[in-house]
Amino acid sequence: MKIIIAAGTGFLGKNLEKYFIDKGNEVYILTRSPKRKNEIYWDSKTVGEWKNLLENSDILINLTGKSVDCRYTEKNKKEIYSSRINSTKVLQQAVDQCINKPEVWLNASSATIYTHSETQLNTE
Repeated sequence: MKIIIAAGTGFLGKNLEKYFIDKGNEVYILTRSPKRKNEIYWDSKTVGEWKNLLENSDILINLTGKSVDCRYTEKNKKEIYSSRINSTKVLQQAVDQCINKPEVWLNASSATIYTHSETQLNTE
């Protein structure tokens, strides 16, 4: 299978990439800082040459989004939402241009379940 992982250089993306490669799949990572031959540049804001990878791909996984490991200021909250929404919109624009679209598209992002506290321990 041909699998595309947008923003796949973090913890989850690296583990997914390893899992899929170990199963014999072809995996490409869309990233702002490509370093390996299977990593392709994208800025998560505009459709670029990376869109050609989506043609005839089996799975598209979008993990894009500003880290939630920050203070929840109004600015950060806006960036958390917009980074997820805008990356999904640009991926949709690229998918719409495909003749043979990905069979499966999965969006996933993290969210915190804890209230900010500097005095109370948050545990599972």
